[in-house]
Amino acid sequence: MLTTPRVALVSLHFAEYSINLAVALSKKTQVMLILYQDNADNELGADWLQKIPTHSLNIVVLSRPKTAWHVIKNSQQFIKTIRQFSPDIIHYQEDPRDELMLSLAFLAKIPSVLTIHDPKRHSGLDAVISRFTFYRMIVRRSADSVITHGDIMATELMAMYPRLKNKLWSIAHGPLGVGFNGTVAAHPNNCRLLFFGRINAYKGLSFFVEAIIALRAKGHPVIGVIAGRGADLEPNRQRMLDAGGFEIIDKYIAAEDIPDLFLGSLITVLPYTDGTQSGVAAMALGFGRPVVASAVGSIPELVREGINGLLVPACDTEKLTQALESIISNASLWNTLANGALHLKYGELSWETIADKTLLAYTATIQAKAAL
Repeated sequence: MLTTPRVALVSLHFAEYSINLAVALSKKTQVMLILYQDNADNELGADWLQKIPTHSLNIVVLSRPKTAWHVIKNSQQFIKTIRQFSPDIIHYQEDPRDELMLSLAFLAKIPSVLTIHDPKRHSGLDAVISRFTFYRMIVRRSADSVITHGDIMATELMAMYPRLKNKLWSIAHGPLGVGFNGTVAAHPNNCRLLFFGRINAYKGLSFFVEAIIALRAKGHPVIGVIAGRGADLEPNRQRMLDAGGFEIIDKYIAAEDIPDLFLGSLITVLPYTDGTQSGVAAMALGFGRPVVASAVGSIPELVREGINGLLVPACDTEKLTQALESIISNASLWNTLANGALHLKYGELSWETIADKTLLAYTATIQAKAAL
């Protein structure tokens, strides 16, 4: 019986997620990880490769193609490298690119797992249709089994693709964030509340802004920190400038700047209007920071009510303000939630636990394909 399959992990996006998973898997089996250089540099910093343990882990770095010829060369390297490694299974992270589409047919005999991070495209800018929408449909149909991050997302995928019955695995998103390995949370002794990441409409920036204004009106010395860039920043900028009490970091946040942002903030705030799961919530978990989030999608499976955060209804400024105030006003609650995050990080939601569950999915997929 196959218990430790050789794994080719293909991740042309989600580099930090995939590197964490690959490292955890490599403690149990042989793993080859294929990723884009620029994606890894952006998410982990330019020196990321020097920090990765390479025992049982073979890392193949591709340059993002800028021409059609480069796409073809990448595809050729992709196929050759995987065939030489001779994996028992290929695990794709869903972000289908041109070279991946050119490669699929040549690798179809190898069992495959696809991690779907978002069953449906987010509202607003993320919903733009392009050739990648067509690619996504093909990749989903070609996968032998699927992993997604949470039971709610799994239910949504099952409704979309009934053929996934007995082929769909719900496995949690692990903690993100490099630069913090502490086991006890340290209070930052400030009232900086962090809104982090790509600022699109579904992230609910306007609700964060109104909650900060309401808290300051009640006498709480909070500072709303908005770190990131995106289309929904400009519609809210003047409101923040007029009210005061905001720090706007309007740029892409480099990997080396992320730890100070999270560790220097009291609470991470995710007032999403809709959504599936959240890499920002995973990052707050990694840095041991309490989260106040909207109870949408599978976010409640990562942000546990009363354990590492508080959940509120989407689009409800009053409830959001109350939840933030309850943590700001209660140091004991903050400590409970912050240390609860670290308990999850090193326990139930650790990458080692996730790797064990992922290996079960691999083995079942290999056996199911062999039985066809």
